[in-house]
Amino acid sequence: MSSAPATSDLVSLTIDGVPLQVRKGTLLVEAAKMVKQEIPVYCYHTKLGPAGLCRVCLVEVEGMPKLQIGCNTPVGEGMIVRTRGESVEKGRAMVLELLLVNHPLDCPICDKGGECDLQDYAMAYGRGSSDLADPKTSKPKAVDLGPTIVLDEERCVVCQRCVRFDDLIAGERQLVLKDRGHRDMIATATGEPYRHNFTGNVTELCPVGALTSKTYRFKSRPWDLRRTETSCTQCSVGCRMNVDVRHGNVLRTMSVEGDDAVSDWWLCDRGRYNVGYIDSAERIKQPLLRRDGAFVQIGWDDAFALWAKAIRSALDAGAPERLGAIGGGRLTNEEAYLLARTMRSLGVKNLDWRAGRQRQATPGSSGGTLLDLERAGAIVTIGESSAQLAPVMDLRVRKAVRHGARLIRVASHEAPPPMPCHDVADVAAAAAAIPANVTRVALLWDGVDIALARAAFAALEREGRTLLTYISSEQGNARGAEAMGMLPFAGPGYHVADAGLDFDALCDAARSGKIEALAIFGANPVRNAVDGARIRGALQAIPFLVVTELFMTETAQLASLVLPAAGAFEKSGSIVNLAGDVLPTAAALAPPDGVLGDFEIVAGLARALEIELPDTEEIERATIAAAAALPVGIAFGDDRFVGAAKRERSGEGLQLHVLHHAFDGGGTLANDERLAALRPVPTAAFALSDADRLGIRTGDIVDLVGPNGSIGDLCAELRDSLAVGNVALVGARFGSTANGVAAAAKVRVENIRHADLPVEA
Repeated sequence: MSSAPATSDLVSLTIDGVPLQVRKGTLLVEAAKMVKQEIPVYCYHTKLGPAGLCRVCLVEVEGMPKLQIGCNTPVGEGMIVRTRGESVEKGRAMVLELLLVNHPLDCPICDKGGECDLQDYAMAYGRGSSDLADPKTSKPKAVDLGPTIVLDEERCVVCQRCVRFDDLIAGERQLVLKDRGHRDMIATATGEPYRHNFTGNVTELCPVGALTSKTYRFKSRPWDLRRTETSCTQCSVGCRMNVDVRHGNVLRTMSVEGDDAVSDWWLCDRGRYNVGYIDSAERIKQPLLRRDGAFVQIGWDDAFALWAKAIRSALDAGAPERLGAIGGGRLTNEEAYLLARTMRSLGVKNLDWRAGRQRQATPGSSGGTLLDLERAGAIVTIGESSAQLAPVMDLRVRKAVRHGARLIRVASHEAPPPMPCHDVADVAAAAAAIPANVTRVALLWDGVDIALARAAFAALEREGRTLLTYISSEQGNARGAEAMGMLPFAGPGYHVADAGLDFDALCDAARSGKIEALAIFGANPVRNAVDGARIRGALQAIPFLVVTELFMTETAQLASLVLPAAGAFEKSGSIVNLAGDVLPTAAALAPPDGVLGDFEIVAGLARALEIELPDTEEIERATIAAAAALPVGIAFGDDRFVGAAKRERSGEGLQLHVLHHAFDGGGTLANDERLAALRPVPTAAFALSDADRLGIRTGDIVDLVGPNGSIGDLCAELRDSLAVGNVALVGARFGSTANGVAAAAKVRVENIRHADLPVEA
């Protein structure tokens, strides 16, 4: 929370007869909001700052000979401002007439109709007739700007919000303004499609209908939509978002203005566009039981009875250690808490949420807020950065770098970011690269390599700096799952509990025939774990495997019982984001008939086992207390989180690193066909010297072969930032066995097919 400004930092002025005090440097357009007066704007945006391009924000300042633009005029002591009046109205009317000179009158078919600033301002400030008689200039009506956006050049008022967002916020600098005068148009600088993780924000920033979303185009009018505010669960940032529904279909998601603490008013493209899976024909809508090698539909009562029978079989034999449950980060806090409580009431200790590569999600007592991150003087990343794991968090990193922070990446295998960064080989070099005058250092970790995280924390702590720690998780509510007790050694609120087996140890026990029944909620370890082949074999050895899912994922296909679960937009509760913020989620629509939320599924099992459940108020109090509990005693890079994770480094060849991509994966991503154009091209990145030695050029097609399998048809890419002896795999998790090959750690390159390159003259 920011402190109140000192009296010397305040300026007294009057706006429309109302006296007020604001901070020095405040722009008139922002000061007017404090007295509930609207100054119209097009080019200006609170998060972009002033541009002074459109001039529709004209105001009258007493003592100044001409009208001033409110978006670029700071307040002054004793200033008297009028946002209304004859001269102001005439000035705005003239600006609007110029903006409408070539703007088409196609409001009835424009996606922006009903929420268009130009419509509103034309009604409020525009003239009823025009003095211009020349015909309007015609421009292309549907320009394919990239995989997410269609541009209508005729509607563009050249406010340049989109260009400035791409430059100032995203830092991608792909959008530019081309030509001059009435021929001005928005285009990409290189002519290539407009694509990165934040493109959808420009459709919201556009004050008219020039930039429209391909997924929402011609789908609805705003007054036909039912809006629900909730938290995005696509990653661990938890951005606040509005979900717009019509006739039971999710048509779009929008950012929430004023969400400074979490999203900073932005959404990434995955959070914005990964909504089509809700209506997929592939969704599971009835419990499925494996019988004679095939799945048959059964009723919920029969499903709960069979599940309870398998659990009682182990309990009657006095062997609760032969049972286990995995509660993935798809669960809400309430669902994870109820699952952990129910299992522990049966004496089951084998609980975990970790079914992928990540080992830890709670950063310890040194965790910082997202606002703290952008104020750090240096940012050190270890493991994968937040660029693909938590994209909107990465916008905070970019903002910090713009403000002068130094970005340092330790042994990174990723492509260079669109901002200055320093690549170093180890944590000692990272500590040495931080300027001596920097006191606040943010340490970002992907939660995978416990030893490396601990070493980095110790190296930076020795320098006497204030450390802010963050873990960008593979799953949306990973930190919430830990806080709710989905760990083999800790109960709700991080209280130490009798230790059971983590997921890796469970799989070892299953391969030895020591696990009778396992339930997996909201996770797909066959695809996402380090060694998919090993996990597959372990799960096949379990006599009764229950999986709750939306789709028949690779893990669900191995189950004895598959239970249809509600999606993120179909249930209410709360989550804990990577910064420790407890955020509410709200159901925007009901799940399909026959589908239950994970909370109802756990409750149904408890009833079948005749377990008394706490009432709603007790669960709410318990989850709030657990989520608010400080992670006392948990260290950044805590040894207790290591568990039985396998990290082989055997064989000969190149060290393989499978990197995340926001649009590469199964489940909801695989079952949303509208996202096909956003999925990455499967790529293998090589160090320059390794590529030269192997005879690989950019654009070649190669295969990677390891002891456990191969990954074929990868597009080769050369990176000077990649260390010798490594190969980075991007985009090959979709429909592949990349995680199975990764366990071998060493791979060789085979079957190089050279790209057809143009011959230089």
